[in-house]
Amino acid sequence: MKINLLLFCVLISGLFSCGNQPQKQNKANSNQFAHGFHIVKMGEITRLDVFNPWENARNFIYSYYLIPKSIAIPDSLTDRSIIRIPVEKVVVLSTTHIGFIAKLGLESTIIGVSGKDFVSNPIVRKGIEEGLVHDIGYDQNLNYELLLQLKPDLVMAYGIGSDVAAHLSKMKDLNIPVVINAEYLEETPLGRAEWLLFMGSFYNQTDLAQQIFNEIVMEYDSMKKMIPTSSHKPLILSGLPYKDNWWVPGGKSYMANMIADAGGDYIWKDNPSRESFVVSLENAIVKATQADLWINTGQTNSIQEILESDERFKIIPALQKKMVYNDNKQMNPTGGNEVWETGAANPQDLLRDLIHIFHPEIRTDSAFHYYQKLN
Repeated sequence: MKINLLLFCVLISGLFSCGNQPQKQNKANSNQFAHGFHIVKMGEITRLDVFNPWENARNFIYSYYLIPKSIAIPDSLTDRSIIRIPVEKVVVLSTTHIGFIAKLGLESTIIGVSGKDFVSNPIVRKGIEEGLVHDIGYDQNLNYELLLQLKPDLVMAYGIGSDVAAHLSKMKDLNIPVVINAEYLEETPLGRAEWLLFMGSFYNQTDLAQQIFNEIVMEYDSMKKMIPTSSHKPLILSGLPYKDNWWVPGGKSYMANMIADAGGDYIWKDNPSRESFVVSLENAIVKATQADLWINTGQTNSIQEILESDERFKIIPALQKKMVYNDNKQMNPTGGNEVWETGAANPQDLLRDLIHIFHPEIRTDSAFHYYQKLN
């Protein structure tokens, strides 16, 4: 279902501040790396602004007011989107949110998830097994009745497209406190990781979040400096096709920037998109014949599985030389992949793995965390 701009604003008026304010967005955003949110301190109250929280959104700013439970809600804010903090009962609609909460050591606050089989965190999994953490469904199958029973202090949502407006509007009607998180749209690894500060705001833990983030930045930058400027940059192929189309990361995307930071030369680096784009299978194979390394091959666990998906891949030199690596080393028994849960909050671990792959001559004193070599 597509929703135009006017209808979208009508649907969620009162839930967000909705406006065409691109200049304010640029002035407000003073983060070091992230472009999708900003934190504004207003005495004891915190305002969180979230910018353009789904793909192709333009010039939207949504504001949330975080008010301590110890003070009354000012009359001037009664019609705004208010979250009482610190939150103690949280529902997350993306496993990525779990990764950020885990960095703060607050997984015990999670009482609901969307898709329990995809959860890897041991504390949250234990809660699921003991019936303390509930699966509230996803997309069109969200269990609003269960959400009402859980009485969460916060539902952390995300949206791939403007269809998310219907879910947000429904939660607003039910007086369920909800915010939208757009970390997945950041173009850089450290930009995504900086959303830790966004998450920490709901727990009154911005100082801790800043400290942890500073440590991530230091480790990430120190590893980048390990790569000599004179080092050969291997040409990198990423992804695996679905049916007859191959969706690949855009040249300005998170993955493209991660490859560059790890000292690789991404095969589609000249593409101007920050999002994935599709190329024909035939064109992708022609490009792939130039690659030195192949990474992120979907759900495959062996070279044979890749060949079974399409025998034409046998002409790709990286496959012939068994220079294929996939980020599915940490899979749970029910199909969840830890990289999707914790990778965004731990870009230093992803970078370390990719440096291992692209520059094996550089010792980082660590085994692969997310990646494995396929044989």
